[in-house]
Amino acid sequence: MLKTSKSKNDPTARGPAQQAKTFEGKKVKPALYVGSAVGHGRYIAAQDESGKLVTGPDGRPIAYRDI
Repeated sequence: MLKTSKSKNDPTARGPAQQAKTFEGKKVKPALYVGSAVGHGRYIAAQDESGKLVTGPDGRPIAYRDI
């Protein structure tokens, strides 16, 4: 039987954890935003630690990928 160098489940073989994103000095996390009723569609938006969606100057939630 052949031995492989590392298992895919080996924690030491995994890459480093992703850095937490920040917006204006506050940590943000991803949250699903469903704005279909108002014409915004569905996308992953940024949510701060208190649970509020991070909004831009136009009042629309900012996409998590844009931070």
